[in-house]
Amino acid sequence: MKGSRIELGDVTPHNIKQLKRLNQVIFPVSYNDKFYKDVLEVGELAKLGTKMLNHVLNICEKDGTFDNIYLHVQISNESAIDFYRKFGFEIIETKKNYYKRIEPADAHVLQKNLKVPSLGQNADVQKTDN
Repeated sequence: MKGSRIELGDVTPHNIKQLKRLNQVIFPVSYNDKFYKDVLEVGELAKLGTKMLNHVLNICEKDGTFDNIYLHVQISNESAIDFYRKFGFEIIETKKNYYKRIEPADAHVLQKNLKVPSLGQNADVQKTDN
C-alpha cells in the first residue's frame, strides 16, 4: 500500500460539519454548536489547535514510551513556528525541497523532547570526606 497524504486546510462554513465529525471520533470531549461557530472566527482557530496539540502531548506523556515528537513546518510560517515554540518545540533541522506544491518548499523540523534526563545521567557528582 502506498503512503497516504493528508492535507489540512482552513475551516469554512462548507467543511465545519466535517470538523465536527472528526472531533467526535478523535477527542474524548464533545463540543457544542457555539464552539463550532467560534471556530469560524479568526482568533478561535488557535484555541482549537491548542486543544488538539495538548491532547496529543497528553497521550504521548501518559504512554511514557515516546522520547521525542517531531513535526515539519514551512519555513515561512512564522505563526506556526511561534505556536509550536510555546509548547516547547525547537527547530533542529531544515529540509530543502520538502514540499512539492508550495513555495517556499523548505521545511523546518521541530522537536519536542518528552524525556527529562535523570540526575544520574550526565551529572558530575563529587564526593567529599569531612
